[in-house]
Amino acid sequence: MSKINQDQGNDQGKKKTVNMKDDLWGRGLPTELLELILSKLIFVVDINNFHSVCKTWRSINVSVSPPRQLPSLLAYADSSFPLLFQITDPWFRPHRRKYSVFHPLYKYTWNMEFPPQVRDGCKNIYFSKYGWLLQLYSHPNPYILDQPYREYAILFNPLTQEIKELPRMPVFPGHPPCMFFTAPPSHPDCFVVAISGLNSSIYVHKLGEDDWKKHDLKGKMDPSFQPDCHPILYQGLCYCLDQNKNLAVFDIQDIENTWIVHDKLIPSELNVPFLILSALVEHNGQLLAVFIGVKDPPYVFELDLKRNLCVPMRSLGNNALFISKCASFSQRAVVSGTGNKIFFPFGLNKINDQSFRFYSLATGKYHSFFDNLSSDDLCGTEYLVDRSWLPM
Repeated sequence: MSKINQDQGNDQGKKKTVNMKDDLWGRGLPTELLELILSKLIFVVDINNFHSVCKTWRSINVSVSPPRQLPSLLAYADSSFPLLFQITDPWFRPHRRKYSVFHPLYKYTWNMEFPPQVRDGCKNIYFSKYGWLLQLYSHPNPYILDQPYREYAILFNPLTQEIKELPRMPVFPGHPPCMFFTAPPSHPDCFVVAISGLNSSIYVHKLGEDDWKKHDLKGKMDPSFQPDCHPILYQGLCYCLDQNKNLAVFDIQDIENTWIVHDKLIPSELNVPFLILSALVEHNGQLLAVFIGVKDPPYVFELDLKRNLCVPMRSLGNNALFISKCASFSQRAVVSGTGNKIFFPFGLNKINDQSFRFYSLATGKYHSFFDNLSSDDLCGTEYLVDRSWLPM
């Protein structure tokens, strides 16, 4: 006699609705075996998929004691999935001394302190690549009135805590510059670039030299040109998107003679309600523009400069986009279930909150990385400005 018939007999003829799918998966395997399977899963994505099978599988939990000491951070800085860097001290504190590095797939968090030479003072992230951060470091905190302060630019590796100090920054009245660097800091041709629309200038510093070189673009750069996201290098040229969706292009080796602005490439009628993030990304040899607002799905366009076209992109294939204010890039999805998605550091802004959202181009919805939440928009979340992807 089957188990279903036994149950019906025990209920003395009472009708009982049985979900055959739940019965097949939930009753087909013993609890001990399900617990063993779950205990062998490492990635959060796989654990979520396990719990999505049926109610019985969702009820399976394995009590695992946390490791006494986290594994080496450097051992987990691989190419399977990028790390998330976050300054954990709030911006209004006189000294921002603590930061964390988070691995989303393993759900490991390494809590660390900045090295002593830059521990005091305010810090803001401007760009991230090759495992390094470009930060502006102010001492003391510039938000404390009636206290003179100095502002420095530093390159900082949060994994090894190595620091490269840059010459004192030029003065940028009104708005801070848009900044990036072109190569790993160990490379002999690593340049740090700062773009300032208000004084129509671009400043370039080659690592190892004593100062910044100013490139005056008055008459060529409109004073209203205000970069809205970090620049990127694409096919040897620098590309920068401003707050009006104009695309600027220049060659770092000959800035004054190569500065060009494409002001009609991206549709002027494109209106993203409550726009929070803009980004330029190189994806499979193509230049993409990404716009993320609170109430709409992300807009992803392929930019064709030769034909002056802006074409919507419907699928990322086996790649994923990682978008943040200081680092945006495309990466092949090594881990199953992470492809054709856009990941960004939107969360609930709670203390020690590690959640963040992603958008699936397959489902057309936003999801949470650590639960089964699904929504049509990003309402109820915040962009966490002190978080940035840390691409290797």
